[in-house]
Amino acid sequence: MNGCIIRLLLLLVMAIVPPIALCPFGYGQNPKSRPADVVAARSPRELIGIASEKTTSAETNRDFGEIIYYLDKALASRTIVPEHRKYARQLKGWAHNRLGENFSQQGKDAAALTQFELAVDLNFKHSKALHNRGVSYAMSERFDEALQDFASTIRIHPQYANAWFNRAEVFMRLGKTAVAIENYSQAIALNADDAGYYKGRGKAYRIVRKYPQAHADLDKALALDNQTAAIYIERGDLWLAEGNFEKSAADYRSAVYTDKQSSAAFQRIAWMMATCPDIRYRDAKRATVFAQRAIQLLGKEHFRYLDTLAAAHANADEFDLAIKKQTIALKLAEGNATGRELKHLKQRLKQYSRNIPHREERIASRSDQPKQVQ
Repeated sequence: MNGCIIRLLLLLVMAIVPPIALCPFGYGQNPKSRPADVVAARSPRELIGIASEKTTSAETNRDFGEIIYYLDKALASRTIVPEHRKYARQLKGWAHNRLGENFSQQGKDAAALTQFELAVDLNFKHSKALHNRGVSYAMSERFDEALQDFASTIRIHPQYANAWFNRAEVFMRLGKTAVAIENYSQAIALNADDAGYYKGRGKAYRIVRKYPQAHADLDKALALDNQTAAIYIERGDLWLAEGNFEKSAADYRSAVYTDKQSSAAFQRIAWMMATCPDIRYRDAKRATVFAQRAIQLLGKEHFRYLDTLAAAHANADEFDLAIKKQTIALKLAEGNATGRELKHLKQRLKQYSRNIPHREERIASRSDQPKQVQ
């Protein structure tokens, strides 16, 4: 598909980070009364001890909120000594980061970013918080800030493979494929058992048409993980780029069988059934059904998915419906699509207005095979 979907697959690390070594304050009993009542009767040293002990069992937003509350009260005291202030700030940064991770898991992205920002403000050398803030920036398409945070994370913790991977993903989103490949390679050097790393680099190799390298990476990814639909989808895209429709269709089918809730899998196979230049792989009825299913699974109308549905209607000679869906796709694409994607969306709308269905071009045969168009 022209202007193929580039998903920002950024892995927010949710591993529990052990808290800073507990200060031997000796006042760590868990109070049963309300936090406000406890604060009134405790010194800064005691409040820090209570907060420190709570880190060993904290899991919920409320737990982390209470830790932050106790530490805020301790830090606000005029009697707190410098040594305890430093520890309290570090522990508070840890709590903000963990609360941010909870918010992220709950889909509260804005709240998560706020917590990560607070964590970094308290401890600018907190590599986990820096990394998580970078992920949040990237998800908000604040790519320059994301790259700065990933670079800082790598300077502090150069063996942190996910930081290299996530930086590669941002470079991919910015169209800097060669630099992305370098970062994927570094991530793989640090952790050779992560299928997602090979999938990411395989996609990058496909984009620069280094097909043998792309196949090697995606085959390795599937050897490590054959239960993830996204890897089959990516290899299907690779086969499609090479003009091997049979193997592309097989991988798209595998993606659907692996995850029947994958909107991307249904979208890809619908696009192929609607636009393949080889009539043997087109299916007007099923293309429309699968495109509609993709939108249903996604839970909203997205311009790429509507573009696929429009192509399916055009393939079925339902040009009025194709024009209607493509027009909506164009409106949704404004401000969200690349210039190239907008160009192709407009071109297809013109085709449908002339009762011409869209057909993908045969891109290439495998680079290590004779190039010929069949």
